[in-house]
Amino acid sequence: MRKLNYIIGTVTLMSVVMMGCNESPKPESIQEPAPSSTSQLSILTNQKASAQEEQQALEMSLEYKKAEFAVDNTKGEELLTVEKVLAKKEILKPFLTERNLERNSMGLPFQVADKEDASLHAEDIKAKMKESKNDWMLVEYTLNLVFTNYDGVETKTIPLEGEITFLQEQGEWRIQDDTYNMKAFLDIVNKSSSQ
Repeated sequence: MRKLNYIIGTVTLMSVVMMGCNESPKPESIQEPAPSSTSQLSILTNQKASAQEEQQALEMSLEYKKAEFAVDNTKGEELLTVEKVLAKKEILKPFLTERNLERNSMGLPFQVADKEDASLHAEDIKAKMKESKNDWMLVEYTLNLVFTNYDGVETKTIPLEGEITFLQEQGEWRIQDDTYNMKAFLDIVNKSSSQ
């Protein structure tokens, strides 16, 4: 079991480092073709997304961050399992583009919760539209990631801020990229690994 934790942790950490090291492309330069003929990006123009689409992206950002960071840790339960990571992937699947789903590291919140022996949840999530075009949107967000012990008592809070890039895929707005300050996560993982 220790070997499985090591493997999951290593893969998760490598994914986070790779995602963190890749600079997010400027929205104006997003012109890559979609993986299938049914999912096409619209022609780049200076038109904005509709107010309804922008509102949908803001609401989706809030729901996604709540779901991404929701980790219930109960005493004696193994958090770092393939089943839990796959279950989280299914929960997040409706939010993400196919490409993002394939490269997204679902295990990082589990790894952090396991290292801190805590449950996680996001509070005080705020999102605002940073930029909007007819084929992509950029949402800025802030939140507090709250750590609680087995009794539900708050033990730590980490403020996070980031940006979510939305693209249209198969006629629906989906999250293509989510970049945030994960230094605190890496510090937890690295500190605990080196002990």
